[in-house]
Amino acid sequence: MQHTVRVWDHSYEVSVHQKSKTVWIAIGDYDGRRIETKGRSESQALASWREAARYQGNL
Repeated sequence: MQHTVRVWDHSYEVSVHQKSKTVWIAIGDYDGRRIETKGRSESQALASWREAARYQGNL
């Protein structure tokens, strides 16, 4: 499933899929870097991806 995530006033396409009953994976590119995060729900995986992208943006 594709989602649009806003980070620092930019939109990014993030793909989310369910790996197991309690593991969701979010994958997307942020300024040329691939970011992959996990969460216990779809929304948690997306929130983790957003936070990881924000962290990369502060480096």
